[in-house]
Amino acid sequence: MATDDRRKQIIRTSFIGIAANAVLAGFKLAVGLLTNSIAIVLDAVNNVSDALSSVITVLGTKIAGKPADKKHPFGHGRYEYLSAAVISAIVLYAGVHSLSESVQKVIHPVEPEYTAVSLIIVGAAVAAKLLLGRFVKRRGEKLNSDSLINSGKDALLDSVISASTLVAAAVFLIFRVSLEAWLGIVISLFIIKSGIDMFRETISKILGERIESELSKSVKETICETEGVIGAYDLILNSYGPERWLGSVHIEIPDSWTADRIDTVSREITHNVALKDHVILTAIGIYSQNSSDDEAMELRTRITEAIMAQEYVLQVHGFYCDVVNRSIRFDIVIDFMAPSVQEVYDAVLSRVRELCPGYTITIQPDSDYSD
Repeated sequence: MATDDRRKQIIRTSFIGIAANAVLAGFKLAVGLLTNSIAIVLDAVNNVSDALSSVITVLGTKIAGKPADKKHPFGHGRYEYLSAAVISAIVLYAGVHSLSESVQKVIHPVEPEYTAVSLIIVGAAVAAKLLLGRFVKRRGEKLNSDSLINSGKDALLDSVISASTLVAAAVFLIFRVSLEAWLGIVISLFIIKSGIDMFRETISKILGERIESELSKSVKETICETEGVIGAYDLILNSYGPERWLGSVHIEIPDSWTADRIDTVSREITHNVALKDHVILTAIGIYSQNSSDDEAMELRTRITEAIMAQEYVLQVHGFYCDVVNRSIRFDIVIDFMAPSVQEVYDAVLSRVRELCPGYTITIQPDSDYSD
């Protein structure tokens, strides 16, 4: 999906959320004040915070759409993550504030006064919020917008909260027992948990998460479809906003290739990955592989088998053996679960020295950045 079209759809969805939440907030606030229902008033406040969240989504999306400039050469796409964090903070604040109000109502209770009209309005609000939440969340998932996803999740939670106010009303009308304030506390705790979860997810994205397996495998497959490329390794992608990935990769090629051919293939790979996977490769490193020395290739097989038997070693790549000068170099990918990277490295080095006495061994330890 084109970036401009995606941005327009996010903004359009947000405006729908603003309008719907404004209407729901007005009705709920009126009902809550008329019936002395703290739960319904808090529900109305929740709708106001949802409307504000949608406003922030619109602003964040517009700012994120600004073109790259000298100061921000990678664009402004990460503003979408910041807007999602602000929405999380608003939800969290609303939860803390409503918890305070609910505790006050427990200490100083006020008996609610429900009417048939008020309950019908709340029931309609439950249905409306459920539909709105599902719509916004699905649009967010389709458009890869954390802000919309967070807003959708919050709306779905609101529908549950609104439904719980109807349960409290039924209990009061049947048993004359008011659960309003206690229900407000439960609602507040749910809102606080939701805000914390949203905030954690957004901060995780800002810190930088592991590339989704589907994307990393697709990029490597695209690279390996290029004629002559033996393998693709060390793929590292950095996110500069939803659907904007920049990164680097190493490719393994025969040691007989000329600089001209390497240059031509590198350009072809960059073009194909951008076209198919929408990823910009800013750098392509080179691993050369023995293509004509039988002894070197036999050593590669033996050493690889021995290293892969070592615990916490996930992969061996970039192997090259210079039989004449008696040197071997390669990279190993070490699992993040390894208690000590140094111990794994030392064990591998010791094993290779046993297999190849007299050789100079150069090992580069790599992290498990992508599948």
